[in-house]
Amino acid sequence: MAGKLEELRPHLVKGCNRAQLQLLLDDLRHNGVLNPGEVEYINESHSERANQCRELFDMVIKKGDPSCNVLLRILTEKDHALSQNLGITAKLSLPTQEQNKNTAQPTQPGIASLQPSAPVEPPLEGQASQQECQVTKCTETEFKKIMSEDNIIYPIREKGKRKRLALIICNTKFDDGLQEREGANADIEGMKQLLKELDYNVHCKMNLTAEKMRTAMKDFASDHHHEDSDSTFLVFMSHGERDIICGTDFKKEKVEGQERVTGGLHVDFIFNTFNSVNCSRLRDKPKIIIIQACRGNEDGRVWVCDGAQQPPNITEEDRKQITENIKDEDLENDAMYKSLKEKDFICFYSTTPDTLSYRHISSGSLFIQRLIKVLKEDAHNSSIEDMFQKVQRSFENDRQMPTKDRTSLVKKFFLCPGY
Repeated sequence: MAGKLEELRPHLVKGCNRAQLQLLLDDLRHNGVLNPGEVEYINESHSERANQCRELFDMVIKKGDPSCNVLLRILTEKDHALSQNLGITAKLSLPTQEQNKNTAQPTQPGIASLQPSAPVEPPLEGQASQQECQVTKCTETEFKKIMSEDNIIYPIREKGKRKRLALIICNTKFDDGLQEREGANADIEGMKQLLKELDYNVHCKMNLTAEKMRTAMKDFASDHHHEDSDSTFLVFMSHGERDIICGTDFKKEKVEGQERVTGGLHVDFIFNTFNSVNCSRLRDKPKIIIIQACRGNEDGRVWVCDGAQQPPNITEEDRKQITENIKDEDLENDAMYKSLKEKDFICFYSTTPDTLSYRHISSGSLFIQRLIKVLKEDAHNSSIEDMFQKVQRSFENDRQMPTKDRTSLVKKFFLCPGY
């Protein structure tokens, strides 16, 4: 196995970017191949990515076959594109650490013990999800307690008299250049099951171009059943950039020296489609937007220093000056009722701007799966913002940090499953 890694070393150094390198370091540390001091040494001994990669692979090769096997196994599990480019495809599986310990004959150096594995078939439409959701129901006592705060919560319509709708748009296959989003089936089925148990009629759309995504949203926004609803969920899962969700026709190309991007759905379009003007049936009702997509190519973690310098504080004099700049004559008082154009939204993004969002090639994305788990366990007595915050806390020591964007909820929103 050390010989196999030695053979792949030049290609790994070339193909492993900085974010992939950090993922490898984390996983190798978690699996006991590297200790914290070795990880710190690799990060600090070289400033160039290529040299850090060489240091890592040389260090693992010196540790022998079991350590090399772990590294190659991590590549097959966590980075399908890179492992496929190197000839370690998803059709071949490396033995696990436990199998290495229990095997009667040790693997010979330089020979990769690759065994065929059964292909994983995606769930069929209508088939039960591998993750049976089973949301915890709200008890009568919990419901009465929540309803007693009726001055600060969004109204919950009676179950038999409401028609809740939810929209899921998930792109997994793309026309040009973008990698297939393996593992997304787990996210789709898990989210569909969750929303159904929260009493939403789910509209699920797959593999749409940017224009068809816009059409699907407009059609959904115009559905007359929103009149009888008390809220909606809008779920988008695809590749992405900072404020762009990729359609299946997403493309970047150079035109006369300028970069042109086509096939992208801007997040602003979502808010504009469902705002108070364009979707009046959802006016004053919570609109929950969930986006699973990358927002850039940077790793979500950085090295920080414990410096003494602090950002400047705003003094009382500054506050007074700001307040004095707001004059009574600048304020208007209209007797005619006005509705704010953008209100009652909360957008929960899988990661912060410019950073990556991670997805496992079989079990789905980290963000969607943790979100499902929290809503499944806590929706019976927690508000949507409290649950989103709990999801964020679960990522404090992880590779990405989900973020709430453009939140304009003016009350607490409870789902109260079962009521």
